[in-house]
Amino acid sequence: MNRTLSFYFILLFNLLPIAGVAFFQWSPFEMFWLFWVETLIVAVFNTFRVLFSQGLTPNQAKNHRPLHINGWEGIRYFLGRIFIFLFYSIFIIVFIGFISNAGEDKGHVFRTVLLKNNLFNLAVILMFVSQATILVKYFIQNGYYLISSVKEYPIVFDSRQILMHVAVIIGSVGSAFWFNDGHASGFASVWIISVFCVLKLVWELRSLAGKPELTYAHSPIS
Repeated sequence: MNRTLSFYFILLFNLLPIAGVAFFQWSPFEMFWLFWVETLIVAVFNTFRVLFSQGLTPNQAKNHRPLHINGWEGIRYFLGRIFIFLFYSIFIIVFIGFISNAGEDKGHVFRTVLLKNNLFNLAVILMFVSQATILVKYFIQNGYYLISSVKEYPIVFDSRQILMHVAVIIGSVGSAFWFNDGHASGFASVWIISVFCVLKLVWELRSLAGKPELTYAHSPIS
């Protein structure tokens, strides 16, 4: 997988939610839940990174020692991220899925959470493939795991999550101009998800561009 293919995976995943809101009647809950599920998938792949990050200097990496597995750090990271995911899942399901949609059909909430929404499921699959591609190409094959440090993967908040929160705030403030009787219009929903996806896309493409093409490893992790 080359950098160009990774670019298209990232682009497609960030454009799909906009299409879902604009043309397939996705609800705000589905948007928020999709990106929250993404944080869980990222956490799964980051757990692998925590486990195998060797924290060597470039000189040490050229003559690297046998792999050291960061077992405790990996377990702590994974459990911490699972707790955060479950805690905020309750908030998203209750307040965005039910309370903010008073008087509307709640069936879509259960269908989405139980993975019975086909378009939502497609987005999740694309997200998984994209993250797997990035892991293989820019962590294993190029030997980045040799110089990667456990400290690069904080348990609570990272720059990606902070950017997502900022995007939500900007989108919500902007959508206030299109509120009608307490409910966001279809245009406002498209605005929210567009701001969210565009900012997230820029961050992910910058992150991809900054991933080094290292050659420290003669063979990938096996």
